[in-house]
Amino acid sequence: MPEPTALLVSRTPTVIDAVKCISEAIPKLRVEVSTGGEGACNRACGEDVAVVLCDLPSCGDATVTRLLWALVTAQRPCPTLVLSGARNQHQAGAFLRAGAADYLEVPAELPRLAHLLDTLTYRRRAGQAARDPAAGTDQLGGVVAEGLDGLMDQVRRVAPQDTTLLLTGETGTGKTRLARLIHQLSPRRDEPFLVVDCGAVSPNLIESELFGHAKGAFTGADRSRAGKLASAGRGTLLLDEVNSLPLPLQAKLLRVCDERVFEPVGSDKLQPVRARLIAASNADLQDEVAAGHFRSDLFYRLNVVSFYLPGLRERRDAIAPLARNFLGEFANRNRPDVSGCSPEALRALVNYDWPGNVRELRNVVERAVALCQGPLVETLDLPEAIRATGCRALPLPSGPSAGASTLTESREEAELRRIIEALQTNQNNRLRAARELGISRMGLYKKLHKYGLFQPRRGSRPSRAPRANGLGLDGTP
Repeated sequence: MPEPTALLVSRTPTVIDAVKCISEAIPKLRVEVSTGGEGACNRACGEDVAVVLCDLPSCGDATVTRLLWALVTAQRPCPTLVLSGARNQHQAGAFLRAGAADYLEVPAELPRLAHLLDTLTYRRRAGQAARDPAAGTDQLGGVVAEGLDGLMDQVRRVAPQDTTLLLTGETGTGKTRLARLIHQLSPRRDEPFLVVDCGAVSPNLIESELFGHAKGAFTGADRSRAGKLASAGRGTLLLDEVNSLPLPLQAKLLRVCDERVFEPVGSDKLQPVRARLIAASNADLQDEVAAGHFRSDLFYRLNVVSFYLPGLRERRDAIAPLARNFLGEFANRNRPDVSGCSPEALRALVNYDWPGNVRELRNVVERAVALCQGPLVETLDLPEAIRATGCRALPLPSGPSAGASTLTESREEAELRRIIEALQTNQNNRLRAARELGISRMGLYKKLHKYGLFQPRRGSRPSRAPRANGLGLDGTP
């Protein structure tokens, strides 16, 4: 797909040179010059045109008015900047009422023009990077994609379709970023991307937030209000922390998924659902179903295609590239004198377990860049908990493998170490640990029995086994 274009309608060489000079500092934006007439109106309606600049002294009032009218008629929300040689308040008001985004006096307001060009085309330029398959991990998707090439290949295949998706993973792993990337990679990219944080909204208000309400539906509803399902239109709606939804609302959401219709609170009028649904959960929904906290039919309906985002401690090879990415972002924004991270500081970042995942790493790097006193981020610029981090070997519990000397015992020691590591990284979730190890959950149970880490009492539910490494290996799946 072609790069976003700034269409300049002008015959004046000085204006053309000034605009081209400004555009050279704006990445992924090219300038195309038109001398005016009907061709300029047709070209302005092109899909790749991100902004139109009209040189008023060169093309005249009639051409600018005709171009603005052409954009309105074609329903193209393309911002138009009118460049005038001298400010005329009456003229400026007329063009702004006709649909112009701004009216600038050139050359006096060239710095403001540069800022507007950058701001008005940012979304299109960022969207272009996300839509370009060759771009791979763009700034938005790079946080999610780092170290997860296989997952990103599946994302690119599924994104253009209307399939309902389920994103799972701990808080801070980048589920919202992944959902936004999927939206940008889909044909719905120019439509709204909305988020409903199901865990942050009160249970009494979440239904109205999602479905909207009719006037008089409840005390204080003095007017009708559209919910996120309606406001998303033909875009994408992310239901974040969907595991927090109350059970009665889960039944209504199931109808949304199955029949693609919903009713606002206090109304019996059905409304169609046109948006694509993406659900995200920071809890294992299979465990939630088993505990009776989540409807099994809704889980199977949402789990058409699912993506699991592992925590940073499960992909330590991604920590250094992500830290460099964030460091470059904050250095460019606030501290251009900061050029990198010392090897010692980078080693401390890699060795830390990151309970807050990518979000915590981003905040730590921002803090380090702000406090840094030299060209490199040093260990002293990091929080105490990360500075104290060293290279740690995983300790082994006492048991059959202690003091291993034969080949069989050494193999058992390595197997036990790997099982404990998988359970730790998956918060003792045996299903996910078994998947990581490439065995069945029953196979994992057998190995836990073998090493004395799971000992059920006769005639009762499995008892809580001794803790190994501070890890409680209880009988819950």
